[in-house]
Amino acid sequence: GVMIGRAAYSDPAILLDVDPVLFDAPAPAADPFAALEAFEPVLAGFLQEGVRLHAVTRHMLGLFNGRPGARAYRRHLSTFGLQPEAGCATLREAADLVRQAENRMNAAEVSAA
Repeated sequence: GVMIGRAAYSDPAILLDVDPVLFDAPAPAADPFAALEAFEPVLAGFLQEGVRLHAVTRHMLGLFNGRPGARAYRRHLSTFGLQPEAGCATLREAADLVRQAENRMNAAEVSAA
């Protein structure tokens, strides 16, 4: 057995390494962006049942920890995820903030080289 508890809660992306490391099997998703995309149908089901977005995404706030845009991702979900109309689009918008920050950082590195 393996215990990862708090580590997985503060950095859920480490769960992407479980299958390759422990079971010599492919990861269920290539990266946190792909994991969110794969999770969207599950999230949509929760939303249809009346579960509020924040009730689910509060457990995903650490998904991009340590990456550019992680703070903007958390802020977006913490602010807009509480609204009654928040849904899958709200989660996609939050993830896009990370993508945009990473793209800006990559562009800055290329221009500095």
